Amino acid sequence: MIEVLNTDQSEMRPKRILMLLENQSFPDDVRVLLEAEALLAAGYELTVICPTGDSRQWFERVGECRVYRYPQPFEAHGFLGYVFEYGYSLTALFLWSLYVFVRHGFDVVHVHTPPDMTAMIAIFYKVFGKRFVFDLHDLSPELYLARRQDDRPNIVYKLLLFFERLACRGADRLIATNASQRDIQVNRCGADEKDCSIVRNGPNGLFLSEVQAKQDLVDRKKITLGYVGAIGIQDGVDYMVRAVHELKVQHQREDFIAVIVGDGPAMKQLRKLAVDLDVQELICFTGGIPFASVPAYIAAFDICLTPDPSNAYNDSCTTIKTMEYMALRKPTVCFRTRENQLTAGDAALYANNNDVSEFSRLVCQLMDEPLLRASMGEIARARIDNGLTWKHQAVSLVSLYESLFDPSI
Repeated sequence: MIEVLNTDQSEMRPKRILMLLENQSFPDDVRVLLEAEALLAAGYELTVICPTGDSRQWFERVGECRVYRYPQPFEAHGFLGYVFEYGYSLTALFLWSLYVFVRHGFDVVHVHTPPDMTAMIAIFYKVFGKRFVFDLHDLSPELYLARRQDDRPNIVYKLLLFFERLACRGADRLIATNASQRDIQVNRCGADEKDCSIVRNGPNGLFLSEVQAKQDLVDRKKITLGYVGAIGIQDGVDYMVRAVHELKVQHQREDFIAVIVGDGPAMKQLRKLAVDLDVQELICFTGGIPFASVPAYIAAFDICLTPDPSNAYNDSCTTIKTMEYMALRKPTVCFRTRENQLTAGDAALYANNNDVSEFSRLVCQLMDEPLLRASMGEIARARIDNGLTWKHQAVSLVSLYESLFDPSI
């Protein structure tokens, strides 16, 4: 009698998910926030463990989600730096997970990566019958090479490949943001394709309604070029600064302002580059801004830029900033990558071979053709509405969890 009662109670209570996030705080990571909101809306109970970021508390509730945080480590450089950063982070994540295991319990460990080695924590809990969902945001080996700006494999690269395979083969379900990443999970890492799902990045509701443009950026006498996003080495914002220099020197254009919204480890070098190229008067660096303010900035842009260069890492990425541009009916200039083309289609112009001169020429073309800008903006929004909004991706995420707990689905 007691056994039946306990079973019924177990079936009636919400399934509990523990999310592990190492490389950003919560709710700062937009994708993780959207996933959390979708799972909470579907009736799951959720706890997140992550670093503090700049000024977050060690514990708080974000809506219905419990969030436990540990002090943010310094960003590592070199082999010993990576050992320290990830060793510290994994220890902190594991200790908090033990606390959550005892205090609240969980049924699933949902690991957001990079780094893929976080999967070791989830694999540990499989001994206790917990399920493991591996959520791949970025390819760690390719990201490492992009940050090094050196394609030659070394011991760190080989270790990253090992942990990537370990994560893919140990997971009960796998998530990728696009088909390129899903193919890596299957073909390089040996995951079973039937366990893999694609949950694309997608703009949330803030970008889908009418947005009032930030007025101090609206200047009808000048064209506003804009970038919104992280500023790391791999993000290629230096290509944007070089393109501004090309516009000034080669095209003799100064009838524009380039706005760079965001912050990151490459910001200091970026500001120096602007001074070295003598284009600082044409560029506005805003620094980091609250996420809720991002749509107003994009709404003020005439032309949006995705300067991430084509390489093994970026070729596999679906950039959320491009989709946010598209949602607000903005034309984009970017470098030609497989995922950029699959995402934006005719809503973007593409420069080949990371050619800054071609990139600047395409920007110049859009500056001179307002009707083309408007047409591309309408194409962009139609592509978003026809399948790229987050609500479509949320259905895929919830379906994955339903199949995880009910294999007959």
